Amino acid sequence: MSEAATLGTSPPSAQQRAPLRTAAPQSGFAPWKDPSKSPIVRFENVVKRFGDFTAVKDCTLDIYEREFFALLGPSGCGKTTLLRMLAGFEKPTSGRILVAGQDITELAPYERPVNMMFQSYALFPHMTVEQNIGFGLKQDGMPKDQIAKRVEETMAMLELGKFGKRKPHQLSGGQQQRVALARAIAKKPRIVLLDEPLGALDKRLRQQAQFELMRIQETTGTTFIIVTHDQEEAMTVSSRIAVMDHGEFRQVATPGDIYEAPNSRYVANFIGDVNLFEGKVVKIEGGFAEIDWGPGLARFKSVAPEGCAGDQQVWLSLRPEKIRITLDKPSEGNNALPGKVVDVGYLGSISHYHVELANGQRVKALRANSARTVERTINWEDNVWLEWPPETGIVLTR
Repeated sequence: MSEAATLGTSPPSAQQRAPLRTAAPQSGFAPWKDPSKSPIVRFENVVKRFGDFTAVKDCTLDIYEREFFALLGPSGCGKTTLLRMLAGFEKPTSGRILVAGQDITELAPYERPVNMMFQSYALFPHMTVEQNIGFGLKQDGMPKDQIAKRVEETMAMLELGKFGKRKPHQLSGGQQQRVALARAIAKKPRIVLLDEPLGALDKRLRQQAQFELMRIQETTGTTFIIVTHDQEEAMTVSSRIAVMDHGEFRQVATPGDIYEAPNSRYVANFIGDVNLFEGKVVKIEGGFAEIDWGPGLARFKSVAPEGCAGDQQVWLSLRPEKIRITLDKPSEGNNALPGKVVDVGYLGSISHYHVELANGQRVKALRANSARTVERTINWEDNVWLEWPPETGIVLTR
């Protein structure tokens, strides 16, 4: 694939490649909130059908320069199809794809200012690390001395210097992953596409690789678009996440907003652990909704969402870490429920508690193990109380 110059644009300069994550807290990096900013990638009413099956349904999405953007969802949700359409390996059934304001829908993959890193890495087994990284540059006709310099720079960035003469089979999985990424960024594309790039790594190495990807993205200032089904990975690396289901976007927002303010039960359930209580709004007063979720059960009080009305069916979304679990009945002012501990999981820094309520519903709660002991003050079969402030739950209407 070609460099950005193919479309009459040039890669960002060193000055423009300011670190995204280090700068974001100070500068409030959020170009999607600025009407004057133009997206570097735009999917415009994109539809993709394979026979009678619609993989992507009328999707419109803007992605901005220097973003680390994640397409997140279960297998078959359409996220990889979107990525392949951006790369040029699939053509939309209808709609347009624009990069830097120019329509690339009909361009061949090698004419686009993007490079793709595949899940399998797709390294050439007969080539050395240096040759793999420089392959695309050679195909573009870059002079040998410039290729050598670019390969050396890229290898230094990914700490691959001592592996240059090795072949892929002589590398670990993590090293192969870095070589594949080096090959993707060596041409200095404006956009790097990552298709489940860390799927072949074990958990510990995967976590290390996530921060390595972030460091590289910060250093280069390149726009990264990653496809993953791993919620933790998406939450770790991305500036924004698009949660997909059955070819549609369910929510597009920052990791913090996705987790703390999901817009539906699907998103709340898909991202992390959550407790859901179904009920009806009894009344709304002072910006708070009072929710009846069963006869003989204490009513909940929670912040009322915009447009919420009396007698409306709702679901209270409550994260386990927001719940305080105690042996003693809490003082008034918070939501409080009695129950019995039916399961406990000790995970070192925290313990997971599964508490059965009077109506049979089970609730998950977390407790930090701050004391230097593995003994628990709360154990199986203990009668406990669960409490949380009205501000911590999220009322969902769908």
